[in-house]
Amino acid sequence: MFESLKSLWKKDESAAEEYDSQATLLAEDIQALEGKLEKDPRNSDVQKQLMLMYNRALNVFAKSKQHRQDVDSLFLRIDKLRNIIRRNI
Repeated sequence: MFESLKSLWKKDESAAEEYDSQATLLAEDIQALEGKLEKDPRNSDVQKQLMLMYNRALNVFAKSKQHRQDVDSLFLRIDKLRNIIRRNI
């Protein structure tokens, strides 16, 4: 009877590993896009892609054990990107 209740609180380790791998891939993609943006800050396509990646990464990083500490720096990078976009308008 209590086994079914225990299973509700048991954490699924495979889900945590999946979030870690997704977060690692997103971090690599973000670095590549940030490199492109440094070369050409006026490239609006890269700006849009980067903003979308940041928003995806927020959810995944928050659920990832390895990248959870990067959420604050991600918010700072979003603000920096917004400032770049404002300057270009």
